[in-house]
Amino acid sequence: MSMHTRLLATDLDGTFIGDRSSMYQLWRDLDKEGISLVFSTGRHIASIRDFYREDEPLFRAQTCVCMVGTEIWHLEHATYEKDQDWAAYLARGWDREAVEEVTLSHPGVVAQPDEWQSPLKASYFVDDGDEEVVAAIERELRAVGVKAKVVYSGGRFLDVLPASSGKGEAVARVADSLGIAPPDVITAGDSGNDLDMMRPELGFRSIAVGNSRPELLSVDLPNLYHARDSYAAGVREGLIHYGWI
Repeated sequence: MSMHTRLLATDLDGTFIGDRSSMYQLWRDLDKEGISLVFSTGRHIASIRDFYREDEPLFRAQTCVCMVGTEIWHLEHATYEKDQDWAAYLARGWDREAVEEVTLSHPGVVAQPDEWQSPLKASYFVDDGDEEVVAAIERELRAVGVKAKVVYSGGRFLDVLPASSGKGEAVARVADSLGIAPPDVITAGDSGNDLDMMRPELGFRSIAVGNSRPELLSVDLPNLYHARDSYAAGVREGLIHYGWI
């Protein structure tokens, strides 16, 4: 099959990464079948470069959706170039200062380290499992007129993003730029922040790996396959289920 006709967008930590041998097997299968690979992750691009340096894989992802969908990086001549049009699109109507004012007014909410912050992504730690605080933050942001997407995952990680961003919207943009239709896109993940790219209205099919966190394991969607195997083996199981490999 020729390149750029099908696309796998996968989370990194806990999904693509976790078992090295199954990761390499999956990567070989993707290359053999001509399936374009997109990383869709909370990591920044420097962290992905670290992954390449440490694991020395033979291949590279064609595109990296980073910082929970707020950045897109395309592989151009062996280096990743940032999609500045995507950044400009997200910046319209975004008020990071207002986001900080609302979120940090709540006890038990603290900012994550600077390396996980960006002009288009405000990230916090929330006291373990305090979903009521997350709901209150969402209400208060709406009340002050801030259009934002609130993403809560892992029982303690909170990302507040521009309303038009997120993993799902970013993957849709990447697929569109490659001329790949939604039915030819599969997304894979292991936690709550991956749900954004599993929404049925996007038209993708999706895979939850066997080691998924409870917030994803409990989800029942018509387009979501729950794999038994963990990490990349679970992604591969899902691709077999969908008839891609």
